[in-house]
Amino acid sequence: MRHIRSPIVLMYHGTPSEKPESVYSIEASLFAKHLKYLKQNGWNTVLFRDLDKPHLLPEKSVVLTFDDGYKDNYEGAFLPLVERDMKASWFITTDCIGGHAHWLGRQSQQTRMLDPGQLLEMHSAGMEIASHTHSHPDLSLLNHDQQLAEFDQAKTLLEQLLTAPVTSLAYPFGRFNADSLAAAELAGYKLACTTQPGWREPDSNPLLIKRITVYSGDSPSLLARKLNFVDNDVSWQKIGRYYMKRILSRLNHQFDMV
Repeated sequence: MRHIRSPIVLMYHGTPSEKPESVYSIEASLFAKHLKYLKQNGWNTVLFRDLDKPHLLPEKSVVLTFDDGYKDNYEGAFLPLVERDMKASWFITTDCIGGHAHWLGRQSQQTRMLDPGQLLEMHSAGMEIASHTHSHPDLSLLNHDQQLAEFDQAKTLLEQLLTAPVTSLAYPFGRFNADSLAAAELAGYKLACTTQPGWREPDSNPLLIKRITVYSGDSPSLLARKLNFVDNDVSWQKIGRYYMKRILSRLNHQFDMV
């Protein structure tokens, strides 16, 4: 196991009470087990915007992020977090507030989105409500001005709703380009996250923060491995290869010393 560095960012999506329709969503009862694991193992939940000053965070910190803004997050994630005195950050697609996630195609109970009243309540309870653009486009297909308009509109709408600054952003589908970074900075975002796995290093680009993806079947023990190895793929085969490499590296070093 590697020495734990901090913080680590996790990416969740929907938290329905029934079987998830998407591989990226997790059943609410399983999410509650994730929270129990984090609490029992000394993890401190911090907000994504707190990464602006990582030196002020506890050593064993984790950021729980939720993309899109699904309505089932209210009962399946927000209320359980409040009950345990934990917190998280939500990246909201603003043209879907109170509606459905249009990019998913067919509408269902699990494509419904949080409404303004719920977002305000979550904000008032200490959760972070942040931007996931206005219409959830593939930013890599848009020019600089089009991306700036997406960032600006989402930021303006959320700040009007919350009467508070919004400085955090998540790129839809995890796709972006050089124009995305320039437009995000121009729009006034301090931090932005990708879907690329890995550590949050202190000297890394604040507009390219890495996250670990949580999938629908991730058990608490699998979550533990993801936190230990800070990767999406924590299969036993990959872990075995990792330790074998370390053993061979140490053996080679010992031979070099002879």
